[in-house]
Amino acid sequence: MLDILRQNAKSVLTYVLFGIIILVFVVSFGPGSRGCSDVRVTQASWAAKVNGETLTGSEFEQAYAGLFRAWQARAGQGFTRELAEQMGLRRVAMDQLVEREILVQEAGRLGIAATDEELEKAIKASSAFQVDGRFDAELYKRAVSAAYGTPARFEERMRRDLLAQKVLALLRGAAGVSEEEVREAYDADNDRATLEFVRFPVSALKEDVRVAPEQVKAFQAREADRIAKFYKDNPDRFDRKKRVRARHVLVRVDDKATPEQDAAAKKKVEEALARARKGEDFARIASELSEDPGSKDKGGDLGWFGPGLMAKPFEDAAFATPKGGLAGPVRTRFGWHAIQVTDVQEPEVVSLEKAAPEIARELLAGDLALAAARRRAAEALAQAKKGRSFAELFPPEPDPEAARKGPAPVKLGAIVLRPDDTGSFGVGSRPNVPRIGPQPELFADAFAAKGPELLPRVYDTPAGPVVARVKERVRPDPSQFAARRAEVEERLRSRREAQLEQVWMKSLREQASVQVNEAWVQGQPNLPPVQLD
Repeated sequence: MLDILRQNAKSVLTYVLFGIIILVFVVSFGPGSRGCSDVRVTQASWAAKVNGETLTGSEFEQAYAGLFRAWQARAGQGFTRELAEQMGLRRVAMDQLVEREILVQEAGRLGIAATDEELEKAIKASSAFQVDGRFDAELYKRAVSAAYGTPARFEERMRRDLLAQKVLALLRGAAGVSEEEVREAYDADNDRATLEFVRFPVSALKEDVRVAPEQVKAFQAREADRIAKFYKDNPDRFDRKKRVRARHVLVRVDDKATPEQDAAAKKKVEEALARARKGEDFARIASELSEDPGSKDKGGDLGWFGPGLMAKPFEDAAFATPKGGLAGPVRTRFGWHAIQVTDVQEPEVVSLEKAAPEIARELLAGDLALAAARRRAAEALAQAKKGRSFAELFPPEPDPEAARKGPAPVKLGAIVLRPDDTGSFGVGSRPNVPRIGPQPELFADAFAAKGPELLPRVYDTPAGPVVARVKERVRPDPSQFAARRAEVEERLRSRREAQLEQVWMKSLREQASVQVNEAWVQGQPNLPPVQLD
């Protein structure tokens, strides 16, 4: 690797990049910026140490401010410091600062230097220091003096950035791409297929499957290992938390309501509770008074719910009330509630022995539903092989007039089966088929097709069997390769450069001795230093 770097020591640098860096520095650390006016520690306070070299707290603050401004320039003023903290931007800034120092040290080890001429060229190329397209020396001095105190300090910082970028430029120069790779990428981009398919969802048949007790017993004896695996893979299902079923009456009142409005709403709930305590049917009271549109027509029934699903005051009241009991008035952000607990399921850890019959019944029903779906899919494929189109086999939902003339839509349980379309996808996405998922056999058959044709088999997917046909098949045009070659090569090279840079930086960092003052990453530089090797 180092030999490759040395061989490419005279690669041309992209000075535009440095112009961008300079612009960020000036915007970030000029008069009025946080980088200039809100330095909270002295130069002596360290943020990180790399192989014994100290990076100061103010260097970290400058790096963070520059990164923040760059994000804000892209995202607008909606990019706040709170959002930056959520994204972990301070950690990113610290990583970048450390990695820059590693690269600077690597440049010294490789004998790479940034000359005065290169530094001058990079500075003069920056639009930040230009007026009417020409470098303005006075503007330059004012801007960098405001940010760094003197031009010399700024130029030292720029020289270090230049060194880091020269090392990376050498690395990127090693990211060659062969002619064969370019051709393969071109073919992958342009070798494409579009499928029309019909899925036979197993879920549509599960409710229709009926299993006899003796079938469940036989399955339980035959598939003990499979049942045990299902139990192990679904611990939350068999470690049952407490659940309650409840009805409620809700009288809505806004958090900004006046005390009089709040008291009036509470009184209505108290009256509803009084009626229920006298023996009046709670469901009828809820249907009459509740202002919850989701449960009013069901007599206020909320169904079963466990911890964390309801507003906390409501949940606390409901879980503290026995079966058949009343609770309230309870205030939540929605208003005032009267509650009736209609059932309670106490917490329970269900043993494998106890759960086995339930699991066996579910797995057996799933197997039978899958077998039925496969039969239906095989029947449809057989009809398609005889020449019937998908449009004939799976007609759209007819209107009442058309129903007397055309075939009824094909149903699986309660679901009407209709063809779907993958859209165009390339061989490079192997084995993923859009809208279906990873399907190696289906993928291979689709790209083995020479043109539009029915695919030869039923394909199992997690959601159910699929029957498919190639709707469109596009192959690479060799005559277009020359026109697209440069574009494909550039894309491959950029990807390889990024991969190479990532791997190499990871290797350098693992070899380096790095200490990070975690207090700076946490945004609390006054804390005692926490050092991480």
